[in-house]
Amino acid sequence: MQYHILVLNLGSTSTKLAIYKNLEKVCDETLRHHKEETMKPLPEQIDFRLQAVSDFIESQNFEPSSIDIVSARGGVLKPIKGGTYNINAKMVSDLKESKYGSHASSLSALIADKYRKTYGAQAVITDPVVVDELIDEVRLTGLKDIERKSVFHALNQKAVARKYANDTGENYEDINVIVCHMGGGITVGAHRNGRVIDVNDGLSGEGPLSPSRTGSLPNAQLAKYIIDNRMSYEEVFEMLTQQGGFISLADTQNALELEQRAADGDRDAILIFEALAVQISKETASRAAVLKGRVDRIIFTGGLAYSDYLIDLIKPYVSFISELTVYPGEEEMQALAEGAFRVISGAERMKTYE
Repeated sequence: MQYHILVLNLGSTSTKLAIYKNLEKVCDETLRHHKEETMKPLPEQIDFRLQAVSDFIESQNFEPSSIDIVSARGGVLKPIKGGTYNINAKMVSDLKESKYGSHASSLSALIADKYRKTYGAQAVITDPVVVDELIDEVRLTGLKDIERKSVFHALNQKAVARKYANDTGENYEDINVIVCHMGGGITVGAHRNGRVIDVNDGLSGEGPLSPSRTGSLPNAQLAKYIIDNRMSYEEVFEMLTQQGGFISLADTQNALELEQRAADGDRDAILIFEALAVQISKETASRAAVLKGRVDRIIFTGGLAYSDYLIDLIKPYVSFISELTVYPGEEEMQALAEGAFRVISGAERMKTYE
């Protein structure tokens, strides 16, 4: 049977759209919006963004009512298990109230819900960043009031793990893989039988340094730095997530620029890449330990995975664990289409947000 799937992935100033027939992409477009419109509170953006979506569909000679299911990028919700979820009243309420945080990605599900009510399609999200499948041993820290959180590139990590399983004729639920998503933030997940049982909190800058994040820092030195500089929580968070990594060390966020500097013999640039490789490798090896050494494959993905230079620096540190596979970039739209297709075709049971 053939299904029409509309994929929505909203950013602060843009709307990414695609229409699929089953898993074949028919068309896609990125719509840009005026700043005065996108500065409005999220609920006030729903109508004009929905109109833009409807106009796009009609421009592609589709009737809006011909869409069978809308697959939206998951927003900031409470921690949930991985999978594809029906967009229900509870989810819509949490997103509208920004109960767990505010981000433009939350608009995706809100618009999908409005589309469902207007045109009759099903509406779902798949593997939002708040997917939490951590085991208790990983979650516990040495301070009673603090526990580790799972905030990572869940959509792309699970998509490439499924892709690897498909490419090798296996099921995602039957394999153990380590997935290293290397982009503006870097997250390294231990996938055991379809669950990400350990992963660093990429949103807060935990783990390896990255183009904009500091990575994990020595506790005592960080505490002294914060006190000496009389920093607020907001200032600390910005430092850790937006002013660290390449930006702090090399005054650039551009990985290609920094790699070129390394290729030209810049010792500082070379050291940064070598340190990055070591930190990613240490994070990877720790995930292998959590998996008790039973690792079927190490998978590298994200924008930095295009860098052969970085991959070659990492290989000597981790190749003893398992063979490596590289899926550079990230196919978020395809992953969202696949999540919707799995549930509408009956291959996977749809979950309920509670």
